Amino acid sequence: MGKLKAIIFKSKKSIIVTAVILLTVLAGGGGAYWWYQNAQVQEVALQTAWKGQLAKYVPITGDIEASSRSSLYPSPVAKIVEVLAVEGQSVKKGEVLARIDSTEYRTQLDKQTINLANAEATLAYLSGSSAEMDKTSSQNAVSQAGIALETAQSNYSAAQGNLDDINTLNANAVNQAKIALENAQSNYAAANSNLSARGTLYDNAVSQARIVLESAQSNVAALADKLHNVEIANANAVGQAELTLENAKAHYWIAKKNLDDLENVLKEAQCALETEKTTYESAKLNLDIVKALYDADPILYAVDYQLAQQAVVAAETAVWNAELALDSAEMSYQAGHDTAKLAVIDAETAVRSAEIALSNAKNAADAEYAAAAKAVSDSEAAVSNAEIALSNAENAGSLEYAAAEKAVSDSAAAVRNAEIILSNARSGAAVKYEAAVKAISDGEKAVRSAGIALSNLNTTATFSTATAEERISNQADQIALLKTDIAYLNKKIEECDLKANVDGIVTKMDVVANEYPKAGDAIIIDGATEYIVSLAVSQFDSVNMRVGQKVKVKVKGVAEEYEGVVSEIGQSAEKSATSADQDAKVAVKVTITDPDENIKVGYEADAEIITVERLGALRVNFEAVQIEADSGKAYVYVVDSGNRVEKRYIETGLETEYDIEVVDGLVEGERYVADPNKDILSGVKVKDSDIAD
Repeated sequence: MGKLKAIIFKSKKSIIVTAVILLTVLAGGGGAYWWYQNAQVQEVALQTAWKGQLAKYVPITGDIEASSRSSLYPSPVAKIVEVLAVEGQSVKKGEVLARIDSTEYRTQLDKQTINLANAEATLAYLSGSSAEMDKTSSQNAVSQAGIALETAQSNYSAAQGNLDDINTLNANAVNQAKIALENAQSNYAAANSNLSARGTLYDNAVSQARIVLESAQSNVAALADKLHNVEIANANAVGQAELTLENAKAHYWIAKKNLDDLENVLKEAQCALETEKTTYESAKLNLDIVKALYDADPILYAVDYQLAQQAVVAAETAVWNAELALDSAEMSYQAGHDTAKLAVIDAETAVRSAEIALSNAKNAADAEYAAAAKAVSDSEAAVSNAEIALSNAENAGSLEYAAAEKAVSDSAAAVRNAEIILSNARSGAAVKYEAAVKAISDGEKAVRSAGIALSNLNTTATFSTATAEERISNQADQIALLKTDIAYLNKKIEECDLKANVDGIVTKMDVVANEYPKAGDAIIIDGATEYIVSLAVSQFDSVNMRVGQKVKVKVKGVAEEYEGVVSEIGQSAEKSATSADQDAKVAVKVTITDPDENIKVGYEADAEIITVERLGALRVNFEAVQIEADSGKAYVYVVDSGNRVEKRYIETGLETEYDIEVVDGLVEGERYVADPNKDILSGVKVKDSDIAD
């Protein structure tokens, strides 16, 4: 019976051990499969296809101008007596801005008005006077005409002297302006030469920096691939070591359980024997008590005595059986203990070996990964340094080139100013000369008029036989001449009021009260109704531009962004005479449709002219679209709900610097790989690198 129990126990034990080993293997295999599956998931950047405005635009910088402008250039020979407007002031068309000294014209007007009154009185007198009175009047008139002739001759001599002085002054002013223009032109040529040299240095420095940057970026890419391979190899090695450790631990716990089971069976047999012995001793003690009672009264305690004897026999049998079971357990323990103990020791050794192997694998992986990561970090630092060097080269070159450009621009402006000054000097000289010539001409006319008047009066006085009708006719002619002079003087007085020719804002007011204007001094009014951005567009960009295209305008230094529209496109392309850029440019005007008080004439502004626009275009980022080498078809990697990659052919439309329009093959809301690498294939499982695990 005991052997049968032992055989049954061993069979159950074998089944349990087999089941435990099977479960351990299955658990280890499941863990390895889970690790393998997760090792195959690639981290990528995912984005979602969306609809919105997609536009292609041309960026260009220009200057803000007024839509209309009025310029006044006061004569340097006319003194300004009053200034009625200041720069920045809004004015209306016809409003007086400044006044020129009109004293001389008014004095002459007063004189001619008096002369006209006298002439009209004389005419009235001639029409009803007597001969004697005519004779006296004629003599007086001859006397006055003689005085007038002397005065006219004196003024004529003074005008001739003034003409000589003006010629001398004009010659000096023009010569000085010519010298200034020659100096400005020389400076402009030097600035242009310097700009060309700066441009060459800038291009060389930037080119060298870009070569260094491209080399560093190439190293980063290569080292990043190496780091990725190291990560995969290390993950495989560590995973294998971890799997080995888990298997060793499973074997250890199975061997430990086998040893514990042997010890538990032995202990249970020992406990059972002790229990049976205790029961046997209790039965013997009870038998002694019952026997004493039986000896005292055999009849009364006969049954109890018999039962007590049976209990002792049964307890003795139980003790004997327990001893047999203990012997069997001891034999089993002795037979399996050494094997189980050895299995536990072997399992412990295997666990320690697996732990050491895992630690070594991790240390090796960490060391190799650290080395690869450091190489990547060093190469990234090299890229960063190269980028900084490139940025510094670009910034330094840009600053120097900008300074050289500004020098060219300033020298060109100086040339233009010198040309204006020379032109104004010549114009001022011409004005002064014309004024002096006119003064001589007027003096000659006055002398001739006075001579004619004197001659007429002498004739009148000498030939008293002249008819009254002739004298009246002559006097009427004199009155007509005086009226013409008065009209001329009134016009000159009116011209002394310098008036605005347009509604707008005074942007330049060079004249000063009680001073003579200098050559080139101006009063400028810019129309305040509209502002335009004047642009010089290359012929390559201008071919895509049309009147009416929308424009985004950003004024430098102003936070607000303005809307605009292309309002004018030049009909010819011209090369600049003052710029190092010799490409042909087309003049384009952009009208700002929503100006405010922050906009000033002369400000620099950046304009983005939208040449092509799609509203509600389905768009993906530029890097996501790949081109198949064999067929030339465009495709993207779409990610399904199970995060599996699918290669999807698409039809593209408008392309911009950052995005591409998808006409067919993709719908709004679908996810796609934003920047696929060479390892991305259909069926690969991915996860978004922007989402934390």
